[in-house]
Amino acid sequence: MLVICLVIFVAVFGVMFYSILKHRKSLGHKSANFHESVSVEIAWTVAPLVIVIAMGAMATRTVVAMKDTTNPDLTIKATGYQWKWGYDYLKGEGEGIKFLSTLDLNQRVMSDEGKPQGDDYLLKVDNPLVVPVDRKVRIITTASDVIHAFAVPSLGVQQDAIPGFVRDTWFRANKTGDFYGQCAKLCGKEHSYMPIHVKVLSQPDYAKWVEGKNKEMAALADDPTKEWKLDELLARGEKVYNGNCAACHKPDGKGGGPVKPLDGAAVVQDADKTKQIMVLLNGQNNGLMPSWKALSDTDIASVITFTKNHWSNKTGQAVQPAEVVAARK
Repeated sequence: MLVICLVIFVAVFGVMFYSILKHRKSLGHKSANFHESVSVEIAWTVAPLVIVIAMGAMATRTVVAMKDTTNPDLTIKATGYQWKWGYDYLKGEGEGIKFLSTLDLNQRVMSDEGKPQGDDYLLKVDNPLVVPVDRKVRIITTASDVIHAFAVPSLGVQQDAIPGFVRDTWFRANKTGDFYGQCAKLCGKEHSYMPIHVKVLSQPDYAKWVEGKNKEMAALADDPTKEWKLDELLARGEKVYNGNCAACHKPDGKGGGPVKPLDGAAVVQDADKTKQIMVLLNGQNNGLMPSWKALSDTDIASVITFTKNHWSNKTGQAVQPAEVVAARK
């Protein structure tokens, strides 16, 4: 398209400037006196029409190809949550892999302290989206709460993620490396802390990642009917809290601004454990506290147990995964 436009530009302006320079009055030229040439009228109507049709045909073919998500090598569903991304590998090598991707806690600490560092400031995540190089990757987007947008400019991809709707787009990375993006919709107070990190690996390295991720998921696949000991739940709950909750509620559980503290909170100390379970599953305060139902039953049970027995909260209560399973129904 650029070549065609350049040829037209050179031809039109070439004739124009040639005429101005070679047929100017100072050289003795007089303006011609003619009008109503049918041949000229037809020529300058038909020629541009043919050019526009040809350019339109090429442009249409390109635009259709840009939206053609058929025959992908890998299909991944990207679900937007307030304020993180969930990835589900639906088709291709790695099928069955799923995980959440949230901003690295150290990045949030740097932001709170006003001390940004590194080229990946506010872009580093705990679990990047991993894909193989030179493969067509289809991204299916949706959301669980408000409108988000999956956008990675360096890969030429941006697609809205709308609750209740499924949209799709695709990309093909032609080199390995790290590519960054962010949610491109104003999705709430943590919007700026919802980055996207796409890690593109070689084919052999991607195969190794898939193998390792499958083993990791198998190790974390817990029996929801298992009865956990209190100390086991506390140890796991601390990791879940630091990885997901500490960004808003702070490591000391004091919260800040509109974020309510967990240290001494009535719902945390309440003997009715179901109340806190429902908060994590459904969220509250119009999304200020987002839903965390994407976490596993064991993770939810362990993090609730951790908050009920940490800081000044010494309830001695333990929440089992089976109680979370029952609350989901």
